Amino acid sequence: MKIRHLRIFKIVCEEESITKAAEKLFMTQPAVSSAISELESYLGVHLFDRISRKIYLNETGKLFLTKVIKLLDLYDDLEQNIKELEDNATIKIGSSITIANFILPEAIVKFEKIYRNTPTKVIVGNAGKIEEMLCNNEIDLGLIEGVIYNEELIKIPFSSYELAIICSPKHKLALDEPININKLIQERLLLREKGSAIRDVFDSALLLHNLKANPEWISINSQALIYAVKQNLGISVLPKILIEREIESGGIFEIKVNDFELINVNHIVFHKNKIQTKSFKTLIEIIKNNVSGKRS
Repeated sequence: MKIRHLRIFKIVCEEESITKAAEKLFMTQPAVSSAISELESYLGVHLFDRISRKIYLNETGKLFLTKVIKLLDLYDDLEQNIKELEDNATIKIGSSITIANFILPEAIVKFEKIYRNTPTKVIVGNAGKIEEMLCNNEIDLGLIEGVIYNEELIKIPFSSYELAIICSPKHKLALDEPININKLIQERLLLREKGSAIRDVFDSALLLHNLKANPEWISINSQALIYAVKQNLGISVLPKILIEREIESGGIFEIKVNDFELINVNHIVFHKNKIQTKSFKTLIEIIKNNVSGKRS
């Protein structure tokens, strides 16, 4: 049984004639008769009484017609409003912490002005977790800092930011002249957890110098590390945009290290097989062009 059979049945009921229904449907009379026979055969019941070469909708047919009208109305509504359903579908976004702090909110505001009926759901976590969620189809779009390892994911770089090595102004390394990386690595390190983009960039830069970090503090919370640095408990590595004001005011000191550049690249990420709706593509373009949140 197909929608076609139901539409033909409805018109036959309305016209009370196979011939008139065929004319209205621009079909041949045998084709209409065949469609009705196929429908009755599929259902295993007779919908019409055939008396004196005329057809009459029987009581079973009348009950069936009531349901067919409702079903066709629902089907037509679904077909006509499918675009609206797409616009009402939630876009699930996974974001790294720094991007969620400095880029995503403004992008969401701009997006919601265009797609007022499209809900967004945001989950903030580290890069490794967001990659995993993308591969498990738990989120639609990822905003990730640093290197993207999974080859199933499409990655679009859209901005970058500098990482700063910081300490308390009271720390012995709060010096005007740059220091050597070997000297830095001997100090007490207060770092983000493995799997975070910030930690990955720092560890990768150390590997280029054949060095490895052994932090005494590991935290998923950047603010906890900032507070520990202010208390002169050690040295941390965090996004410069996160602590610019503290550096400018003198509450935190930025350590300069010879031949040791730390840059984190931000990526828009989604699975290569992800269906991209119009609203999905619009959100990507807004994030890419959200220059006020970019720091290069």
